[in-house]
Amino acid sequence: MYKNVFFDLDGTLLQTVHDIAIAINEALEKADLPFHYSDEEVVRMIGNGARVLVKRALGPKGDDDELLNHVESLYMPLYKKYQNDHAKPFDGMVETLTKLKKEGRHLFVITNKPHALADYIVKYHFGDLFLEILGAKEDTPLKPNPYQVNLILDKYGLERKESLYVGDCYVDIDTGDNAGMDTCLCGYGYGVYDEPTISRATYFIKEPKELLGIILKQ
Repeated sequence: MYKNVFFDLDGTLLQTVHDIAIAINEALEKADLPFHYSDEEVVRMIGNGARVLVKRALGPKGDDDELLNHVESLYMPLYKKYQNDHAKPFDGMVETLTKLKKEGRHLFVITNKPHALADYIVKYHFGDLFLEILGAKEDTPLKPNPYQVNLILDKYGLERKESLYVGDCYVDIDTGDNAGMDTCLCGYGYGVYDEPTISRATYFIKEPKELLGIILKQ
C-alpha cells in the first residue's frame, strides 16, 4: 500500500509552460539574443532546473558561462513575475489530491523549481493539501539526485516500499529509482512518452484521476 506520494510540479501538478516561455523569451530579448521559442519548444527544455533551462535556451552559446549567468539573472526575476499568470492545475488534479489526503495519504512536492517560487505557487493552487514542499535551494542537489526525497523519508520516518514518486518525465523516473521507490509516469505532461521511457516506470497514467486506482485500491 502506498501511504506516501511524492509529486513533481511542472507538467505533473500544474500546467506552467506558457509562463516559463514568456519569461525566457523576454530574458533572451533583454540580452539582445536572436532566440525565441514556442511553448512546445520550451517543453523540451524543462525538467532539470532553471539554469539548465537557460543553458538549453542559449543553444550553441550555452557553454559561455558569462552569458549563461547574465541571462539566468534576467530570467529569474521575470519568471517570478510571470509564473502564475497562466498556470493552472491539470484537469482532475485538485479532486484527486483532495481524495488522497482525505484517505490519509501523505502528499509531498519535490521539484527543481526554486524553493520560494515552488512554495508560493503550490500553496496558491492547492492550499494545505501537501504536507511539505521542497524546491531547489543553494547547494542542494537537484533531481534526479534523491537528496530531497531522502530528507522527507528520514524526517517523517517513512518507508520507501510504501512510497510512490509521481512525475512526467525521465528525470522523475530516475529520481524515484534512485530513492528506491516505485514510480508513476504522467503521460499528460511535458515528457517524452516513448516505449523505453514508459517501460521504466512502475505505472503509466494518462490523466490524474488514474492515480486513485493505483494508490487507493491496493
